[in-house]
Amino acid sequence: MKLQELFPKLEIKDKFNYDVDNISTNTKDVNENSVFVAIKGTNVDTHEKKYIDEALSKGCKIFITEKELEFPQNIVQFVVEDTRKTLGLVASSFYSHPSKRVKVIGVTGTKGKTSVTFIVKEILEKMGKRCAIIGTSGAYIGDEHIELKNTTPDPITLQRLLACAVDKKMDYCAMEVSSQAMMQMRVMGTRFLTTVFTNISPDHIGPSEHKDFEDYLYWKKRILMLSRKCIVNADDEHFQEITNGLKNMIITVGKKAHDFKMSEVGHNSFKLNGYEVKTNLIGSYNMYNLALSIAALNEIGFQMSDILKCTHDIYIPGRMELIEKNGREFVIDYAHNSISISSLLKELTNIKKNRIIVVVGSVGGRTFNRRVEIPEAVNAYADEVIYTADNPNFEDPEKIAEEMAKNSTIKTGVIANRAMAIKTAYEKSQAGDIIAILGKGDETHQLVNGEFVSYSDKGVVESL
Repeated sequence: MKLQELFPKLEIKDKFNYDVDNISTNTKDVNENSVFVAIKGTNVDTHEKKYIDEALSKGCKIFITEKELEFPQNIVQFVVEDTRKTLGLVASSFYSHPSKRVKVIGVTGTKGKTSVTFIVKEILEKMGKRCAIIGTSGAYIGDEHIELKNTTPDPITLQRLLACAVDKKMDYCAMEVSSQAMMQMRVMGTRFLTTVFTNISPDHIGPSEHKDFEDYLYWKKRILMLSRKCIVNADDEHFQEITNGLKNMIITVGKKAHDFKMSEVGHNSFKLNGYEVKTNLIGSYNMYNLALSIAALNEIGFQMSDILKCTHDIYIPGRMELIEKNGREFVIDYAHNSISISSLLKELTNIKKNRIIVVVGSVGGRTFNRRVEIPEAVNAYADEVIYTADNPNFEDPEKIAEEMAKNSTIKTGVIANRAMAIKTAYEKSQAGDIIAILGKGDETHQLVNGEFVSYSDKGVVESL
């Protein structure tokens, strides 16, 4: 495309109407037809001369910056207030505004984001619609699965994925929107049909994330402002805080709700506005995930009678995923903080025949409070635990596991090798035991020393 097509509201002189085939924030990726967007990050500011010179040396002629920089006369420079915000808008324009052509349902919350996106996708597809997913488990677009580094990808990747969804004739895209992504303006340029709020609890607080819970809540609330209509869990303890001051339409779901009232919430069934809802999903938290999904689909125009025909056989990879092995029940789940682990283990106590053995770790370099909170949650419901690695990155995984073990009051082991920890739990188990492998869900890698190393909890279990 030409630069004028990228910025249709600006008047670009013919001699500066350069070809554009790439948008980039990384000087290593630029070429003579690139638009380079300089970003002021936490550790690196690509406004610095060495980055600008590198882009120029590769022939780049179009720059978007937050301050006036000296350039040769043939260079086009756009100076904007916030390049992060501009990046999303430019990426959307470059990919022909894909969220105008595929309907995007945004899902946010501390827990349940992935589950809601998969529930929405499953129900939509059973009703004959095509739905993509973008989130923690990667991007699912038709028969293609693309792994992602972040729950909500960077703006360029996001718009490219949405454009791919358009090309593959997807009707909808169910997308997880993290508070970190909102804070970094990754979803700028994306139009949302509706947004869904599952719940909020203290998490993602630390030097490289949110400074405190108030900041975390603030950015979650900003996500709800992205759509004209939001579907909100009315039973969440922070419901008033998350909805106060919102000018868009709030649709409530839950036992305290006015719009979609839940009652008789059981292990795998409930009533929603008097309708009987039955499902293969297990646990009260999944009943809320399902209710929020049903409400969202009903609000965007699907009949309740059609939706309820599609709730019986829903598969969510890495979320309460059950694998039976030699009389043992393995449960693979992404639960990785105290609240999600407590919720899951509490549900498992309702179905256990014998003991609950937990294999769990905590990430390196951040969320240090989890090393106390996770053991407290495990102590309350499990009979035995093995602390192990979970994306240790540059920290020693054995050190992290030992820190967690110090807070354990039940039978405890420390095995830094995650595959070996799972194997040991299996060897120590008896028929009728539940072995809960928590923290990674369907992830297919471990983050070790800055590198992604191939690894899968499910793959380990299936190989036993």
